[in-house]
Amino acid sequence: MNQRLPIDVLRALQTVIETGSVTRAAERLHLSQSAVSWKIKRLEKQLDRPLIQRDGQRLVASEDGVQLLIHARRILEAHDAALAHFNPVQLQGCVRLGATEQVPMAELSSLLAQFSRQHRQLDVRIVIEQSHVLRQALMDGELDLALHQDFTHRIEARDQLLWTEHVHWCARPGWQPEADAGVRLITFGPGCFYRQLAQERLSALGIRWQVAVECGSVEGVVSAMAAGLGIGLLSSAHLDKLIEVYRPFEQRLPLPEVANVLRFGSENPEPRLQVLHDLLVQALRRG
Repeated sequence: MNQRLPIDVLRALQTVIETGSVTRAAERLHLSQSAVSWKIKRLEKQLDRPLIQRDGQRLVASEDGVQLLIHARRILEAHDAALAHFNPVQLQGCVRLGATEQVPMAELSSLLAQFSRQHRQLDVRIVIEQSHVLRQALMDGELDLALHQDFTHRIEARDQLLWTEHVHWCARPGWQPEADAGVRLITFGPGCFYRQLAQERLSALGIRWQVAVECGSVEGVVSAMAAGLGIGLLSSAHLDKLIEVYRPFEQRLPLPEVANVLRFGSENPEPRLQVLHDLLVQALRRG
């Protein structure tokens, strides 16, 4: 057996597992899909065992893949640290980054870990909040950079578009509104633009509604829907077997697409912010 584990092949494996997709991994690594697939197959042949498997729509690590990934992360961390040590450009200071739960957190965490290893004199701090909170924090100077979400027709020229997705009326399978009580809404809170849209759409058709649940997390909102406490809006990425699209409202109350975008807090960002911005755009932009 070949005793070498090439850095580029280990990074390909790590990226496929983190993104759950050969396509997304290829975009982040700036390679073709066939090149990424070939690296994984070559590694599997070298070790004579499967390293990834399919779980629904995602690619995940096999049992052997999980074990190899533990070693791969240590190897890649040491490799990146060595490069950073001899990097003549040393970025310093603090970067305050905001993000929503719409961003794949496993992928974002991996990117920030890699960025921190390569720029050890930079302190990267991250805040997870709703989009309207992040936008206000940018205006108040509390954040330097934010990954936020808004309707496609409302994004601004300063926003870097990463990807768009559909928003749906969602509830547990078999859910129906109560004829006497009107529609019970599950929302992310008073300032959430999903809630405002739902209320506008229902009111426009004269459908009575009341807020039944307010929860700032996606997990909490999905749990409330799955328990049958009401209906609410979710983006495509958060649909699962516990909830489904409520077709009658989808047809009667159509919803716009939302855009996931990256925005600076300043019109003249410093080099350390630009470097992180470019990394996030290259890694997270789809299409």
